[in-house]
Amino acid sequence: MAIHFSKEQYAPLRATYRQWWDGELDRPIVPIETHGHPSAVACSGPLLAFPNAWDFSIDPREYVEAFDTAMDSHRWHGEAFPLFRTTAFGPGTLAAFLGCTPQSAPQTVWFHPPRKDMPIEELHFEFDDQNPYYRRVHNLFEAAMDKWRGRVVVGMVDMGGILDVLQSFRGAENLLMALYDDPDEVLRCVRELQEMWFLYFGKLNAILEGETQGYSHWYGMYHERPGYILQSDFSYMISPDMFKTFVAPELSSSADQLHHAVYHMDGIGEIPH
Repeated sequence: MAIHFSKEQYAPLRATYRQWWDGELDRPIVPIETHGHPSAVACSGPLLAFPNAWDFSIDPREYVEAFDTAMDSHRWHGEAFPLFRTTAFGPGTLAAFLGCTPQSAPQTVWFHPPRKDMPIEELHFEFDDQNPYYRRVHNLFEAAMDKWRGRVVVGMVDMGGILDVLQSFRGAENLLMALYDDPDEVLRCVRELQEMWFLYFGKLNAILEGETQGYSHWYGMYHERPGYILQSDFSYMISPDMFKTFVAPELSSSADQLHHAVYHMDGIGEIPH
């Protein structure tokens, strides 16, 4: 194991973040990660990245071993901690778990629906433990815990905002029209997707329980217990009234189910909300 960060170092990190989350820390969080320190070994394996995350010819254990080797030259200071990011599976990975097909690109992943222009009333979302994309992430989480036994925080995949995931199935224009034409169906889909969101979120976190020293996500914040950064990038395109109807209730109830939550505002189009 090449990670130069002990389990004992998490105790002060937890204490500091606990104060910060409670609004009792009189300074900002300052995470500093340095690299280029003398390394005993050279990294030759495939590091998890957007172009290769969904390459099923690569065993998930290879990503873990490559990361472990690469981190031999890294050190963590202040409130920094070793974080194995899984952002490379793409923004809105829940869409893949529910039937979309991921298409990797150099800097992102796109999710294509199983059927174009499917009427919204025919969309239904159910948990599938054998979905190949879910199994790939599941196996990666297991490999990470087998290797590091909790010394490295395994970041949650970018689950995506609820309407953002729905947009993967419907397309932006069709979903915008559905807000007018089929609002009850949109709200039904929001409820189903939120249920699936927390089901998959819980299943993946269950793999980490017991030995993990903390939790994190694509934004890199530390959580003592499962937390997340919520979002609704789709809301950039809708009015404040529609936000109150289709987004705000879900965000509120989702935040209530998380130990700590923050919100990612995706640009000036969300300021009116």
